Amino acid sequence: MIWTILLSAAGLALCVLLIKFMTDLGERYFTRAIGSTLSETEQIVNEDKLPEAWVQPFRQRIEAIQRKGGTDSKAERVGQRARKRCLHGLDTLTKFYQERDVTDSEDTRQLVLNALKERRNWVETATWQDLLAPATSAQDAAEPPAED
Repeated sequence: MIWTILLSAAGLALCVLLIKFMTDLGERYFTRAIGSTLSETEQIVNEDKLPEAWVQPFRQRIEAIQRKGGTDSKAERVGQRARKRCLHGLDTLTKFYQERDVTDSEDTRQLVLNALKERRNWVETATWQDLLAPATSAQDAAEPPAED
């Protein structure tokens, strides 16, 4: 009888520890995801550039292709994958701000959404070289075509 009680207590303690561990893990994941989203938004809106985490891996691939004497078509393919990654990231951020009320006012929300839209338009039309330039910002790169 005592062994049953001890085993039950040990099982309960293990369950509590497991729940605590999963809660902490979830909290860290959530904090990191929100922090990343806010950081990416800050780089786009305030610094007027694409997040380094999005473009740096592609810069490194292109540098490796160039070091190995690879063809321009290989670099072009990497550049197109970078464009897809950036468009996906911008679409994800846009959806985040459209679906959630995370800004202090509607004006701020619209400012963020407009900045994301402008950056997306630029990414769609920029050359891959401009897209992956070390300082990818609207003032440094070619202007997107004017909308009619």
